[in-house]
Amino acid sequence: MKQLRFGATLFGAVVLAAAIVSAQGAPATPAQGGGGQGRPGGGQGGGRPGGAPAAPLQNLKVFPKETTQAQILPTMRAFEGALQVECGHCHQWEGQGNPTNNFAADVKPQKEIARAMIRMVDSINQQIQAGVSASGVGRTGDAVQKVTCATCHRGKPIPVVETYNPPAPAARPGGAGGPAPGGAPAPGR
Repeated sequence: MKQLRFGATLFGAVVLAAAIVSAQGAPATPAQGGGGQGRPGGGQGGGRPGGAPAAPLQNLKVFPKETTQAQILPTMRAFEGALQVECGHCHQWEGQGNPTNNFAADVKPQKEIARAMIRMVDSINQQIQAGVSASGVGRTGDAVQKVTCATCHRGKPIPVVETYNPPAPAARPGGAGGPAPGGAPAPGR
């Protein structure tokens, strides 16, 4: 995971529709996203110099045990974009290529929070798909917009919910209780 650098690309750079959708589309990744599991060290996904295969990922609790580095990297990059964070937000990570990086360690609470969020988003997406299918709105096989990390996070590690203050109702011509437009009495009078 030498070249895994959060902040450049999710948990969004490929936009809401593509971020987690692309991560879900990775083979052998039924639960979307990952709690940032990996192996100690700073190895690059997909293989090592000299053609040796990459070591298996360790401490996978949301992803299937057979998930590869090549499959998990797009998901981690999606988290990066959605939250605008780097590896060290969830992982014991000292910098690109640093041998003290330990992606498998569970030392930061953010990693377990990420796992819970992955489970939540997966559950929501299953419910949305089931609801759309049951409603008959979509045809069988129609793609349904999926919820992603970016849906709520929008580039912030902690989502910020904007408050909406609706505008005050417009005053009627003639004042309260006066005739409504067109000369008819105001409703309720």
